[in-house]
Amino acid sequence: MDAINKIYSSVSQTVSTLSAVFLGNPLTKDYDIAEHIGSAGTELVWKIYTGSKRTTKEAASIFVFDKKQLELFTKDEREEICENIRRGVVQLTKIRHPQVLTVQHAMEESRDTIAFAAEPVVASLANLLGNTTNVSNTGLLAEYKLSEFDTKFGIFELIKGIRFLHDEAQLVHRHLCTENIIVNKQGIWKLFGFGFCWSKRGGSGSSVGNHPFKNRLLGNPGSKWTAPELILENSCNDSTDIYSLGILIYTIYTRESIPSPDASSDLYGYKQSVTKLSSQGPPKLTAIPESLRMEVKKMLSVNPQARPTLQSLIQISYFCDQYVQCLDSMETLFPKDNLEKSEFYKRLATIIGDIPHRVRLYRILPLLVKEFVNCSMIPFVLTNILTITASCSRAEYMQHISSHLRPVMLLDEPVQIMLIFFQNLDVLLKVCPSEEIRASVLPLVYKALESKSQQIQELCLSIIPSVVVHLDKSTIKGGLVPRIKTLCSGTNLVSVRVKCLLCLGQLATKIDKWVMIDDIVSYLPSVNCREPAVIMAIVGVYKVSFTTDGLGIPKDVLACKVLPHLFPMTITSGLSLQQFNAIISLIKEFTRKIEEEQGDKLGSKSGTVSSSTSSSSLQEKQQSTSSQQQSELQQSFGSLSFGSGNDLYGDFMQSPMATNSNWNATTGVTAKENSNNYNLFTQQQQQQHQQQNSSSFAQGKSPQPAIAMPMLSTTAPMASSTMWMSSNGATSGPMKLTSPTNNSNPYGQLQPLIPTPSQAKSSGKSATSPMLSKEDIMEFLQK
Repeated sequence: MDAINKIYSSVSQTVSTLSAVFLGNPLTKDYDIAEHIGSAGTELVWKIYTGSKRTTKEAASIFVFDKKQLELFTKDEREEICENIRRGVVQLTKIRHPQVLTVQHAMEESRDTIAFAAEPVVASLANLLGNTTNVSNTGLLAEYKLSEFDTKFGIFELIKGIRFLHDEAQLVHRHLCTENIIVNKQGIWKLFGFGFCWSKRGGSGSSVGNHPFKNRLLGNPGSKWTAPELILENSCNDSTDIYSLGILIYTIYTRESIPSPDASSDLYGYKQSVTKLSSQGPPKLTAIPESLRMEVKKMLSVNPQARPTLQSLIQISYFCDQYVQCLDSMETLFPKDNLEKSEFYKRLATIIGDIPHRVRLYRILPLLVKEFVNCSMIPFVLTNILTITASCSRAEYMQHISSHLRPVMLLDEPVQIMLIFFQNLDVLLKVCPSEEIRASVLPLVYKALESKSQQIQELCLSIIPSVVVHLDKSTIKGGLVPRIKTLCSGTNLVSVRVKCLLCLGQLATKIDKWVMIDDIVSYLPSVNCREPAVIMAIVGVYKVSFTTDGLGIPKDVLACKVLPHLFPMTITSGLSLQQFNAIISLIKEFTRKIEEEQGDKLGSKSGTVSSSTSSSSLQEKQQSTSSQQQSELQQSFGSLSFGSGNDLYGDFMQSPMATNSNWNATTGVTAKENSNNYNLFTQQQQQQHQQQNSSSFAQGKSPQPAIAMPMLSTTAPMASSTMWMSSNGATSGPMKLTSPTNNSNPYGQLQPLIPTPSQAKSSGKSATSPMLSKEDIMEFLQK
């Protein structure tokens, strides 16, 4: 809550302050004014604020002169000071040059303020060198550090700006100082403070003879920056600004002014000081770089003819630096032909890494992005832009670069564009937030996977594992993995197929277990794997899926899909011994997993020991019951003299004659036909017995019992074969029936009438068969 109160208090105080400063000024109708960042002009009388245009939201800097600073002056002095301020702004508005501050909105005046809007700036050079007069917030100034390159190229630009004033605008500035040099957002040094400039055409606002150094009013030039001839001789020429430039260079390198009496109060002392300065040079001249040192000493000469010209200054060795020359050439490069520009951008790529980051970002980048309108130049400038991107923070990239690169990422031609992007994709991944990666980088990856260039495909596949870190799982499963699988299945290039498989394997640590199993492991058996390299890539994916923590392959997938896929690979021609051993080792590892898990599953069930015991007891009981039944069966059939050890169904089921038995029961005879034949035979037998019974009854004999099949008892022995009727139908002796021990069988005492064929028959029929042949039955009936 305290933090919120502090923010509210700070905002309220800022709004209150701005309202008091800009009270009644018409400029506030068109611009939103924010933070006070610096000061400018002689004695830093101008306050600089950040702002933006309300209609277009275009950034701007608002320069404000507060008339409350004039309270100690008389009315006439206040009017003279305000007139100098107005004249300077009007003259500034008329001049258009890269080294002159650009005015966006003309001067507006109210009762309390004079204000105008200009291009976005950082501060005046005096602020950056440590003079923070009339600045409320010095924190931003402390962060801005001037590098050697900033200083060298800034002086170079000032020389070009002054040369433009002298040659084109026909003006002599007459008031060059650190307070009247403005550094804009791009780091360009620009001229300001034209309130005391002198026109070489004769139409000046103030004459040379009335130079304002004599009247020490607010905002008037000081004698320490003014050329001696202007003070001592009331003369002015181009070299006047060269002298002031020499003082300026000295102050920049030494961070202090040249000690000199004020000419308005001690004209004689001033004259002696400038004479000594001309002959001996300034006291800390050694602080200036050696290649510039002697030129500065000449620039401070009391004799205007001894000073170097602006043209000669530009050509000294100090400015013949390749970085200065490169940056200077870029500003005039845009209208030139493609061949010349391409050669320049190639040279730039070799040195751009040594140029300070601020210069690259604010000075070089805006010039490079202009070339995006020329597609043939994009590959040449794109390399340099990505080099700049490598040293950017995320905020800088999103603010200055992202909007320019997004349209370029959508281009298909020339193909080098996509190749350069993928060669530097790690740079983009470092500076892009996750949202930007999904919005701009991911479509580039999709396009590369669908490209026909092998080099682009392989580069894309090698960089995908880095991209996956910034993607959500649904995007990987639904967008990335299917495209990789499509490329793997559709390509005829072994290297691309191997790269696809390796890429899928590298995704193992970034995706869920079932995505890996369902979408990748299940896909592998469909891959064309005749080449050893592809086989080993597949083996590698299986290995990674099997061993990665959190993944693993279930035993059913191993048994049903993986192992049937791996086994044929072992006999593929072209495998080395080491590759063969690797496949076999993996197969053994998978088999061991199945053995362990399935064995544990079968052996770890509850009640395994008791179940085994019960099963064993049941098996023994079944065996005992079976043995008992077999013994009783053998005992029963043994009484029929079948002979022990004979197979009861051997002759019928195993004898080759069984299929051609005398029953004529061939394979074509159905069960119904056999039943009809048997019923017919039974009826014939009954008719014969009825006839026999009728004749016997007529003769006074007792009838014979009907045909009956004895019910065999498993406990009572069967009657011997001697009990059966003889072949002539009469008994061989008195019929004796053995009474069974168990009388529950109602058919136990019935005399069987159909004997089993004897083993002593002369017909030669097998006596081991329990079945009666047709001949036996017919022979019996005939008798």
